[in-house]
Amino acid sequence: MKDTTEKKVLIVGGVAYDHIMTYDKPFNNALSMNPGEHLSVSFTAATKRFNFGGCGGNIAYTLKLLEIDGYIFSSAGRDFDEYKKWLEFNGIDTSGLRIDENVFCASCYILTDVGQSQITMFYPGAQGSFINDLNIHDLNLSEFGFAIVAPDHPKRMPILGRQLMEGGIPYLFDPSQQIASIEAKELYELTKGARLLIVNQYEAGVISERIGISREELMDLVPSYVETHGEKGCLIREGGVTEHVSAIIPKQALDPTGCGDAFRSGVLMGLIRGYDLKKSCKIGALAATYNIEYYGTQNHKFGLQEFEKRYEESFGEKL
Repeated sequence: MKDTTEKKVLIVGGVAYDHIMTYDKPFNNALSMNPGEHLSVSFTAATKRFNFGGCGGNIAYTLKLLEIDGYIFSSAGRDFDEYKKWLEFNGIDTSGLRIDENVFCASCYILTDVGQSQITMFYPGAQGSFINDLNIHDLNLSEFGFAIVAPDHPKRMPILGRQLMEGGIPYLFDPSQQIASIEAKELYELTKGARLLIVNQYEAGVISERIGISREELMDLVPSYVETHGEKGCLIREGGVTEHVSAIIPKQALDPTGCGDAFRSGVLMGLIRGYDLKKSCKIGALAATYNIEYYGTQNHKFGLQEFEKRYEESFGEKL
């Protein structure tokens, strides 16, 4: 792939507010095995953290640290002002986000107990707005060298994915938590049309089952395939050749939330620069390491010079 460093990345992916809380006891302490006809339960959170989140925002944030411009193409709600100011403060273009003044932004509420059990509530909010109104063909497609279809509303992802194919823009497909919500036929089309598919080990099995093919067939359905294995690194497959890329041991492992988005940002940076898949995944591994060393999904920081130095120290080669 040729160097398209001056190009932007088109990001199909949502924005959301994350409310992450901890409960300092086991959930079972407050749950009855025989609740009767009605369940009424209350947990008092010991801590709470508020983060700007959503895959679209997270990916754009790390891309900017890597000096690549991302253009988020999605929708947000009437309470987007605070998030908008944060993105723009970090030099991220927000003009691709259409605002629905009638609903709130998507929000995620996560409560984790001492045993790492979790209760999650997700409100999609404005992610469900303007599903059929956003059109990639309305953009100046010559500005974009690559795209990513990341988790957003499951009805919007297939529509914009097809438009990317029509516009001839190669894209990375990252279905993640929307795998079960996208119709099987559309999931197959989105996967087959991708330049690169990135999934974790569990997601690979779910996609294979949903579209009715084997794991090996899934690997060969796309030109490039990446399967992440957490702290064990990732498996990559391209041109029938399978390789492994190691993860990097973090200086401190504080919070894994958003590591997948940071990894994808690093991979996108590599692809935009024209690097091969293996080197792109090494960049992704380092970007994910920076993410895990901080709480939240958009709180890690680094300069490109620092990143390049740490990359050379980690992999024994220059970026």
